[in-house]
Amino acid sequence: MKNMLRFLQDENGFAAAEFGAVGAILTICTIGVVDIGNLVRTSMRAKYAVAAGASYAFRNGFDASAISAAVTAASNAPSISVSPGPSQFYGCATTSGIRTVEHGSTACEGTTLMPGVYVRVNASAPFTPIFNSSVFSYPRVVSATSVVRIK
Repeated sequence: MKNMLRFLQDENGFAAAEFGAVGAILTICTIGVVDIGNLVRTSMRAKYAVAAGASYAFRNGFDASAISAAVTAASNAPSISVSPGPSQFYGCATTSGIRTVEHGSTACEGTTLMPGVYVRVNASAPFTPIFNSSVFSYPRVVSATSVVRIK
């Protein structure tokens, strides 16, 4: 009994046990922060890529293959995909967004403004988290879209 009492009162090694418990929690938190950082980086790459594609369309007009090439070149990520591909459409700007109209429409509804020619650029990139758990729900695909008026 005396040995048991001495064992329970002994403080040798207690700091190491505390460090082990706290270290495990800090490691899990660090992995979570790294995952969120990678998710933000992947999202920024996709947004930057579609912005580059929209910029190309604004400067050079609609050319689906050239816009797709601009998106993949700007992404600096080998796994980014331009899907669905760039599309051109006619639309009228409204307070709630761009309303698609038929080609050849003479005026936007309720105004004297002419419809514009728009290009929609999409990009998506897969995201694989380091820490795969049911506690944190990460998207498996990060996507971005940009619309620009070219005429």
